[in-house]
Amino acid sequence: MPPPTQHDAMTIKRKVDTKYKLPTLNWIALKPNQVRGTIFNELDEERPRRRINFSEFEERFRIGGVCAPADTRDTDTLASFPSKRFRRPDTVSLLEHTRLRNIAISRRKLDTPVEKVIAAINNLDLKQLPLESVEILQRMVPTETEQKAYKEYVAEKKNINQLTEEDKFLMQLAKVERISAKLSIMSYMGNFFDNIHLITPQIHAIISGSSSVKSSQKLRNVLEIILAFGNYLNSSKRGPAYGFKLQSLDTLMDTKSTDKRISLLHYIVGTIRQNFPELMNFDTELLYIDKAAQVSLENVVADVCELERGMEAVRRECDARDAHRASHPHVLRDFLNNAADKLRRLRTETKHAQDSFASCVEYFGEAPRGCDANAFFSLLVRFTRAFKQADAENEQRRRLEQAAQQADTVDPNKAKLVQKKQQEAVINELKTKSQAVGEKKLLHQDEVYNGALEDILHGLRSEPYRRADAVRRSHRRRINSHRLSKGLDELDV
Repeated sequence: MPPPTQHDAMTIKRKVDTKYKLPTLNWIALKPNQVRGTIFNELDEERPRRRINFSEFEERFRIGGVCAPADTRDTDTLASFPSKRFRRPDTVSLLEHTRLRNIAISRRKLDTPVEKVIAAINNLDLKQLPLESVEILQRMVPTETEQKAYKEYVAEKKNINQLTEEDKFLMQLAKVERISAKLSIMSYMGNFFDNIHLITPQIHAIISGSSSVKSSQKLRNVLEIILAFGNYLNSSKRGPAYGFKLQSLDTLMDTKSTDKRISLLHYIVGTIRQNFPELMNFDTELLYIDKAAQVSLENVVADVCELERGMEAVRRECDARDAHRASHPHVLRDFLNNAADKLRRLRTETKHAQDSFASCVEYFGEAPRGCDANAFFSLLVRFTRAFKQADAENEQRRRLEQAAQQADTVDPNKAKLVQKKQQEAVINELKTKSQAVGEKKLLHQDEVYNGALEDILHGLRSEPYRRADAVRRSHRRRINSHRLSKGLDELDV
């Protein structure tokens, strides 16, 4: 092998002593032999380091107090790496890398000694092991492959102390009998009452919604009107219909008028407001349909069945502990006494909800098996909202039309007033012009003398020509005033 060139020589990285304790960057570092021939072999971090303000960086990222002075006897130099002969043996893990990392994170979250964890699991003690810790442990339970690997490791009499802390933790958990079943029972008991409180309102919403929809007389009348309009439109082509699927309510907005300005729903709503105003608030009879539209009855039934299976597992565990006189059977007995009755009532209410909903959808011509509660009630919610929206748009359109009609009524009066003002303006202009006729008297016929023509021509050079009808200015002014007053009287009439 050729000796390394100067370019391939590796510079030993110096250790940086920080003033404060800083967080750790979880990167995957390259070893020196992995850097050769890569871009990192050409980098010199000292160049940018001289221009970076690391003091400010430490102030922004510090997570603890001032660091203790570094021990100069332990530095990352070649002398700090002893030979393999004296090196401490590395730890061994039987877990896959990602699994090992997840177990390490879960152990930090638990922050409980494994002995205490095992005792709480065997005693089904939720006081010593909270529900959150139980859920973490359920993700940590060793798989069959991991249990087999640990058994083989012990059978081969290998050094257990060489295993990582995570492997030791899982090895101890693997020794617990039926650990998965015990953790499932603890999780069930810890979540039981929350599940009851979550499911019960959903069941009540379906019962109330089904009952109110089926008994609503106003909704029945509205659907009756819609059926009449639909048959009026379709009977000549398709024949009369005796009913329609409720999903047809969504199509009422699609049928438009000739001018495309309104839909069939707008017209039906307008007809109801005009001829059947008592039906406008039909939605007030549909109680809890908003909440029922958010519930899947299928999921509710599945959740109740899951609760019943969990309760049966608790009974079996309790009976087994009684038979073997195991420790702490009273924990299970106390839970059964408090929870069994609640679950029975929940099952009864669930059956009531199923029957009420089935009766309701059958009443409206739907198949219970092919229609879930959220889909059925969502149809009614959309229809009631579209009904109100159409009514609001009809009202807005009516107001606009009324305003336009009022504008048409006011316009003739405005035109007459404008015409009168224009006539008055013309008369005033004529009056002004008539008053301005001839400020000087013209020569009377008796005043004409020899040489008068020359004087007139000479006068035209200094002032404009004056009409002959302005000879008697005072007389003409009286005539014009009389005519103007007469014209104004006629306009007033």
